[in-house]
Amino acid sequence: MKYNLAFKPIRLGNTIIKNRIVSSALSINLANYDGSISDNIIDFFNVISKNNIGLVVVGGASINECGRVTKNEILIHNHDNINGLKKLSQTIKKNDAKSCLQICHAGAQGNPKLSGFRIVGPSKYISPDIGIECDVLKIEEIYEIEKQYEQAILLANEAGYDFFEIHMAHGYLLHEFISEHTNKRKDEYGGNETNRLRIIKNIFERISKSIDTKKIGVRISGDDYVKKGLNVKKLKKLIKLIDSYDIAYYSVTAGLYETAKQKYINMKNGNYWNYSEQIKKMTNSIVIVQGGIPDIKTGNELLEKRKGDMFGMCQALIADPEIVTKTLRDEEEEVYQCLAHIKIGSCHRCRYLKQKNHNFACVTPVSWQPIGKNYNRKKDLIFWKKTIDRLNDS
Repeated sequence: MKYNLAFKPIRLGNTIIKNRIVSSALSINLANYDGSISDNIIDFFNVISKNNIGLVVVGGASINECGRVTKNEILIHNHDNINGLKKLSQTIKKNDAKSCLQICHAGAQGNPKLSGFRIVGPSKYISPDIGIECDVLKIEEIYEIEKQYEQAILLANEAGYDFFEIHMAHGYLLHEFISEHTNKRKDEYGGNETNRLRIIKNIFERISKSIDTKKIGVRISGDDYVKKGLNVKKLKKLIKLIDSYDIAYYSVTAGLYETAKQKYINMKNGNYWNYSEQIKKMTNSIVIVQGGIPDIKTGNELLEKRKGDMFGMCQALIADPEIVTKTLRDEEEEVYQCLAHIKIGSCHRCRYLKQKNHNFACVTPVSWQPIGKNYNRKKDLIFWKKTIDRLNDS
């Protein structure tokens, strides 16, 4: 078989994954206003999971209302939404993929104009592109957040997900506690590194009492691109702490909202893959290399170079959900490319926060389209064709 390593099964925790291809954590911003799973979310992840993906990570399930990025993000804070969450996990698993739910809290990078709720963080902070100062969390509120992470993971387990990914990157709440750039506290949750990691330790202490930690994945940052932010050299103590709980995997990413430009440049230059390689040397857990992987060929090469044990794709799957299926059929020439993989910044249609109406959409002819949305596909297809021709000629 072509790309043998990419299609070789792998053990993740106590589970065998049929291949090493991951649909990286992705939110399509189409949950119902109460945070419940919509038909659009079910439909999108059905399309993704039925196309020969090993592990499908559903992104952006918030532990509480303050943690949502928008009013259309998934909410997992009580049993109200459990039926939809179960249906989503069952949909993914019936397609012979393993399911994973990403658990997160937007922290100080939230926006009350989009979510309708206050934004909070470990210390005073204003994300430059949002321009609103967060409320500083009180000790009692931090204790409650630790409980809410445990509750969210218990609910995800009840809903039947094979894995749970804790988001500790991209400048979201847990990342804000870990990093000196955003954590200026003087109490037991700030100051030295032990204190900054306290919330992580407390969450793992809680969940390890009731959940098999081999079902836990962690989204981790290889570099924040700010002076006092995280980078690979500063991760040793964090990884040592997390490894002591015998987790399943690390998914390696980089950047904050305020360093988005540097993030995409480094992604394009392949530095994300170098972060994964370095983190792989620090841990015995599975490492998922991801960030700008345009095709199965590139992913397989990264595995061969030991940049990671599995590889994640996101925009490539949005642009053409059948990319893996077409590769298996030896029809790679039929794959529709993501415009942003050809040139950074050439298209932002899947980055819904960049859109005035916050719609998730893609312009390729074969991309998934939301149910009941009357988008003018003719304009999209003309835009895609003209852009692809221009980028290929440049």
